[in-house]
Amino acid sequence: VACGSAYHVGVVAQYVMEDLAKIPVRVELASEFRYRKPLLDPDGLVIVISQSGETADSLAALRLAKDKGLKTLGIVNVVGSSIARESDLVLYTKAGSEIAVATTKAYSAQTALLSLIALNIGQKNISKAELKELLESIKKLPAQMEILLNKDKKYQEIAETIYNKEDIFFIGRDIDYAIAMEGSLKLKEISYIHSEAYPAGELKHGTISLIEEGTPVISI
Repeated sequence: VACGSAYHVGVVAQYVMEDLAKIPVRVELASEFRYRKPLLDPDGLVIVISQSGETADSLAALRLAKDKGLKTLGIVNVVGSSIARESDLVLYTKAGSEIAVATTKAYSAQTALLSLIALNIGQKNISKAELKELLESIKKLPAQMEILLNKDKKYQEIAETIYNKEDIFFIGRDIDYAIAMEGSLKLKEISYIHSEAYPAGELKHGTISLIEEGTPVISI
Protein backbone atom coordinates (compact mmCIF):
# COMPACT_ATOMS: atom_id res chain seq x y z
CA VAL A 1 0.00 0.00 0.00
CA ALA A 2 1.55 3.31 -1.07
CA CYS A 3 1.22 6.54 -3.08
CA GLY A 4 3.12 7.99 -6.03
CA SER A 5 6.63 6.66 -6.56
CA ALA A 6 6.29 4.38 -3.53
CA TYR A 7 3.29 2.76 -5.26
CA HIS A 8 5.48 2.07 -8.29
CA VAL A 9 7.97 0.40 -5.95
CA GLY A 10 5.08 -1.79 -4.81
CA VAL A 11 4.32 -2.77 -8.41
CA VAL A 12 7.97 -3.79 -8.89
CA ALA A 13 7.82 -5.72 -5.62
CA GLN A 14 4.69 -7.57 -6.77
CA TYR A 15 6.55 -8.99 -9.76
CA VAL A 16 9.63 -9.88 -7.71
CA MET A 17 7.71 -11.30 -4.73
CA GLU A 18 5.45 -13.52 -6.82
CA ASP A 19 8.39 -14.66 -8.94
CA LEU A 20 10.82 -15.48 -6.13
CA ALA A 21 8.70 -16.00 -3.02
CA LYS A 22 5.66 -17.56 -4.79
CA ILE A 23 3.31 -15.55 -2.56
CA PRO A 24 0.28 -13.79 -4.08
CA VAL A 25 0.64 -10.01 -3.81
CA ARG A 26 -1.84 -7.22 -4.40
CA VAL A 27 -0.62 -3.65 -4.79
CA GLU A 28 -2.99 -0.89 -3.68
CA LEU A 29 -2.97 2.88 -3.99
CA ALA A 30 -3.41 4.02 -0.40
CA SER A 31 -6.21 6.44 -1.29
CA GLU A 32 -8.18 3.62 -2.97
CA PHE A 33 -7.44 1.13 -0.19
CA ARG A 34 -8.84 3.38 2.51
CA TYR A 35 -12.00 4.45 0.64
CA ARG A 36 -13.20 1.09 -0.60
CA LYS A 37 -13.97 -2.14 1.24
CA PRO A 38 -10.98 -4.39 0.51
CA LEU A 39 -11.28 -8.12 1.15
CA LEU A 40 -8.40 -8.72 3.55
CA ASP A 41 -6.88 -12.04 4.57
CA PRO A 42 -6.62 -11.99 8.39
CA ASP A 43 -3.34 -13.91 8.04
CA GLY A 44 -2.01 -11.45 5.45
CA LEU A 45 0.73 -8.86 5.83
CA VAL A 46 0.14 -5.24 4.83
CA ILE A 47 3.35 -3.48 3.76
CA VAL A 48 3.10 0.30 3.81
CA ILE A 49 5.79 2.09 1.78
CA SER A 50 6.52 5.78 2.36
CA GLN A 51 9.65 7.93 2.11
CA SER A 52 8.49 10.46 4.72
CA GLY A 53 6.48 8.09 6.87
CA GLU A 54 3.83 10.81 7.09
CA THR A 55 1.85 10.33 3.83
CA ALA A 56 -1.75 10.91 4.97
CA ASP A 57 -3.49 8.28 2.80
CA SER A 58 -0.81 5.67 3.59
CA LEU A 59 -1.08 6.35 7.31
CA ALA A 60 -4.89 6.01 7.14
CA ALA A 61 -4.50 2.73 5.21
CA LEU A 62 -2.10 1.44 7.87
CA ARG A 63 -4.61 2.24 10.61
CA LEU A 64 -7.40 0.54 8.65
CA ALA A 65 -5.28 -2.60 8.28
CA LYS A 66 -4.50 -2.60 12.00
CA ASP A 67 -8.18 -2.14 12.86
CA LYS A 68 -8.87 -5.26 10.76
CA GLY A 69 -6.30 -7.18 12.81
CA LEU A 70 -3.67 -7.60 10.10
CA LYS A 71 0.06 -7.57 10.71
CA THR A 72 1.71 -4.44 9.30
CA LEU A 73 5.22 -3.62 8.08
CA GLY A 74 6.33 -0.05 7.45
CA ILE A 75 9.10 0.62 4.94
CA VAL A 76 10.12 4.21 5.54
CA ASN A 77 13.10 6.53 5.27
CA VAL A 78 12.46 8.99 8.09
CA VAL A 79 13.26 7.52 11.50
CA GLY A 80 10.55 7.97 14.14
CA SER A 81 7.87 9.04 11.63
CA SER A 82 4.19 8.22 12.20
CA ILE A 83 4.11 5.13 9.93
CA ALA A 84 7.34 3.87 11.53
CA ARG A 85 5.89 4.29 15.04
CA GLU A 86 2.49 2.77 14.31
CA SER A 87 3.55 -0.25 12.22
CA ASP A 88 4.00 -3.59 13.96
CA LEU A 89 7.34 -3.95 12.19
CA VAL A 90 9.51 -1.33 10.54
CA LEU A 91 12.44 -1.38 8.12
CA TYR A 92 14.34 1.85 7.52
CA THR A 93 15.76 2.47 4.05
CA LYS A 94 18.39 4.90 5.44
CA ALA A 95 18.68 6.57 2.03
CA GLY A 96 19.55 10.01 3.40
CA SER A 97 17.44 13.17 3.15
CA GLU A 98 15.28 13.29 0.01
CA ILE A 99 15.53 16.94 -1.02
CA ALA A 100 14.12 16.86 -4.55
CA VAL A 101 10.43 16.46 -5.39
CA ALA A 102 11.26 13.45 -7.56
CA THR A 103 12.32 10.79 -5.10
CA THR A 104 15.42 8.99 -6.36
CA LYS A 105 17.46 7.67 -3.43
CA ALA A 106 14.38 6.49 -1.53
CA TYR A 107 12.84 4.84 -4.62
CA SER A 108 16.06 2.92 -5.32
CA ALA A 109 16.48 1.90 -1.69
CA GLN A 110 12.84 0.81 -1.32
CA THR A 111 13.10 -1.31 -4.47
CA ALA A 112 16.32 -2.97 -3.27
CA LEU A 113 14.89 -3.60 0.19
CA LEU A 114 11.69 -5.24 -1.05
CA SER A 115 13.72 -7.33 -3.50
CA LEU A 116 15.85 -8.56 -0.58
CA ILE A 117 12.71 -9.47 1.38
CA ALA A 118 11.44 -11.45 -1.62
CA LEU A 119 14.82 -13.11 -2.01
CA ASN A 120 14.92 -14.03 1.67
CA ILE A 121 11.46 -15.63 1.57
CA GLY A 122 12.07 -17.28 -1.79
CA GLN A 123 15.57 -18.65 -1.34
CA LYS A 124 14.13 -22.16 -0.98
CA ASN A 125 12.77 -21.85 -4.51
CA ILE A 126 16.10 -21.15 -6.21
CA SER A 127 19.51 -22.81 -6.33
CA LYS A 128 22.38 -21.70 -4.10
CA ALA A 129 24.27 -20.60 -7.20
CA GLU A 130 21.39 -18.35 -8.33
CA LEU A 131 21.00 -16.94 -4.82
CA LYS A 132 24.69 -16.09 -4.70
CA GLU A 133 24.54 -14.48 -8.14
CA LEU A 134 21.56 -12.30 -7.16
CA LEU A 135 23.21 -11.16 -3.94
CA GLU A 136 26.43 -10.33 -5.78
CA SER A 137 24.39 -8.35 -8.34
CA ILE A 138 22.87 -6.23 -5.57
CA LYS A 139 26.34 -5.44 -4.22
CA LYS A 140 27.37 -4.17 -7.66
CA LEU A 141 24.48 -1.69 -7.87
CA PRO A 142 26.28 1.39 -6.44
CA ALA A 143 29.14 1.07 -8.92
CA GLN A 144 26.73 0.53 -11.83
CA MET A 145 24.69 3.58 -10.78
CA GLU A 146 27.90 5.64 -10.67
CA ILE A 147 28.67 4.66 -14.27
CA LEU A 148 25.17 5.69 -15.40
CA LEU A 149 25.28 9.00 -13.55
CA ASN A 150 28.50 9.94 -15.34
CA LYS A 151 26.97 9.74 -18.84
CA ASP A 152 26.22 13.48 -18.82
CA LYS A 153 26.64 14.11 -22.54
CA LYS A 154 24.29 11.28 -23.48
CA TYR A 155 21.53 12.60 -21.22
CA GLN A 156 22.02 16.11 -22.62
CA GLU A 157 21.57 14.76 -26.16
CA ILE A 158 18.34 12.99 -25.19
CA ALA A 159 17.03 16.06 -23.34
CA GLU A 160 17.66 18.28 -26.36
CA THR A 161 15.69 15.84 -28.51
CA ILE A 162 12.57 15.73 -26.33
CA TYR A 163 12.42 18.93 -24.24
CA ASN A 164 9.90 20.65 -26.52
CA LYS A 165 7.59 17.67 -27.06
CA GLU A 166 4.02 17.80 -25.75
CA ASP A 167 3.49 14.07 -25.24
CA ILE A 168 5.89 11.24 -24.40
CA PHE A 169 5.07 7.55 -23.98
CA PHE A 170 6.88 4.94 -21.92
CA ILE A 171 6.31 1.24 -22.61
CA GLY A 172 7.56 -1.95 -20.99
CA ARG A 173 6.50 -5.48 -20.22
CA ASP A 174 6.49 -7.32 -16.88
CA ILE A 175 8.75 -5.60 -14.34
CA ASP A 176 9.82 -3.13 -17.04
CA TYR A 177 6.24 -1.81 -17.12
CA ALA A 178 6.51 -0.97 -13.42
CA ILE A 179 9.76 0.89 -14.12
CA ALA A 180 8.13 2.66 -17.09
CA MET A 181 5.43 3.98 -14.74
CA GLU A 182 8.06 5.54 -12.52
CA GLY A 183 9.98 6.97 -15.49
CA SER A 184 6.82 8.61 -16.79
CA LEU A 185 6.06 10.12 -13.38
CA LYS A 186 9.61 11.45 -13.06
CA LEU A 187 9.34 13.15 -16.47
CA LYS A 188 6.04 14.80 -15.51
CA GLU A 189 7.36 15.99 -12.15
CA ILE A 190 10.57 17.48 -13.50
CA SER A 191 9.73 18.76 -17.00
CA TYR A 192 5.94 19.31 -16.87
CA ILE A 193 5.65 17.39 -20.14
CA HIS A 194 2.55 15.19 -20.45
CA SER A 195 3.65 11.57 -20.24
CA GLU A 196 1.98 8.15 -20.01
CA ALA A 197 3.24 4.65 -19.29
CA TYR A 198 1.66 1.56 -20.84
CA PRO A 199 2.27 -2.18 -20.83
CA ALA A 200 3.87 -2.79 -24.22
CA GLY A 201 1.15 -5.23 -25.30
CA GLU A 202 -1.60 -2.71 -24.54
CA LEU A 203 -0.24 -0.01 -26.83
CA LYS A 204 -2.20 -1.38 -29.78
CA HIS A 205 -5.51 -1.23 -27.90
CA GLY A 206 -6.47 2.37 -28.65
CA THR A 207 -3.41 4.18 -27.34
CA ILE A 208 -1.43 3.85 -30.55
CA SER A 209 -3.86 6.31 -32.20
CA LEU A 210 -2.28 9.04 -30.03
CA ILE A 211 1.19 8.38 -31.43
CA GLU A 212 2.08 10.30 -34.55
CA GLU A 213 5.27 11.26 -36.34
CA GLY A 214 7.66 12.92 -33.90
CA THR A 215 6.05 11.51 -30.72
CA PRO A 216 8.83 10.11 -28.52
CA VAL A 217 8.31 6.53 -27.28
CA ILE A 218 10.70 5.30 -24.61
CA SER A 219 10.84 1.52 -24.55
CA ILE A 220 12.27 -0.29 -21.54
